[in-house]
Amino acid sequence: MPSTDCGTIKTGLSQKSSMVWVKGQKLHGHRYVIERQLGQGGFGITYLAKDRKGNPLVIKTLKDEVMTNPDFIDFRDKYERDFEREATRLAVCRHPHIVQIENVFHEQSLPCIAMEYIQGEDLWRRVRNRNPLSEAEALVVQTNQIKIIVYNPVLETIVQWIN
Repeated sequence: MPSTDCGTIKTGLSQKSSMVWVKGQKLHGHRYVIERQLGQGGFGITYLAKDRKGNPLVIKTLKDEVMTNPDFIDFRDKYERDFEREATRLAVCRHPHIVQIENVFHEQSLPCIAMEYIQGEDLWRRVRNRNPLSEAEALVVQTNQIKIIVYNPVLETIVQWIN
């Protein structure tokens, strides 16, 4: 099951909530409406949103503090380029274990990815709440990750490995 969390990267960024947007906020010319925050990692934050037809999707963006914190000014362009490169790599992929990208856009000078929402339990939350995966479960997840990389080796940089 793909995760909507951006993963956790150890950085100088705080892990407290750094919501950029609030429930009901409209993005991209009223095309999307924010429902709630789904998760966040070291650099990114994800939201559940709805499109104009009421379909759920995920909006992923960089944390506001990544773009505004003076300590990161030297790296800001790199973070934005890496984020947009991830969006481009994912957008061209069609694979059952890769979420589909609907749109890539900028909102309030933040890069954004609108992507398929897959309802289910976040893998990291599951492990944290119910103990580690069994060997068989971990093997299934790792096998699916390997299939993604064999399908498109460029994606290895964004696959989140289970340790």
